[in-house]
Amino acid sequence: MKTGTYQPIHRPPYRMKPRISLYAVIVFTVIVLGTVWFFSMLEDQEPLSVFPATINRDCAPWDGSAFTVSIPVSDGAIIATSIYQSPDIRLPVTFSFPDETMRAGNALLLLPVGVPEPLTGKVSFPRVEQGLPVEGKFDLLTETGRQFKGSFKAEWENQPVYCG
Repeated sequence: MKTGTYQPIHRPPYRMKPRISLYAVIVFTVIVLGTVWFFSMLEDQEPLSVFPATINRDCAPWDGSAFTVSIPVSDGAIIATSIYQSPDIRLPVTFSFPDETMRAGNALLLLPVGVPEPLTGKVSFPRVEQGLPVEGKFDLLTETGRQFKGSFKAEWENQPVYCG
């Protein structure tokens, strides 16, 4: 080799290794299938019925602060969901029923005639603030299998509450 002369190194053209190509195809396929599945799930969802409701201050069984959302559903029946805490919920929250501890609240189906039926399921709120409309979703079930599912928009009523 002479000093001072440049001799380029000959390299073959760059090729992806077969293993890297296989991983790239798998990742791309997973992304495409996940995207298709996600958008198909969006199309299949039925919009939830929005029920007008009312919300009132209430008292927990131990005379603590609480609130109750009343949702008229059908034939004079009303879903009454009592939450045993102050109506000052800043973050999204979901309550599950029945509440074995009896510390979170309860959900009942109030019928025009007969005794109230306990409900199982969930009620969720993005936030609750007294004086502002309260929105939420519910998915509840009676012991006989009757399902109530939808969303609600509750307006505050100004009924006086005296706990204790």
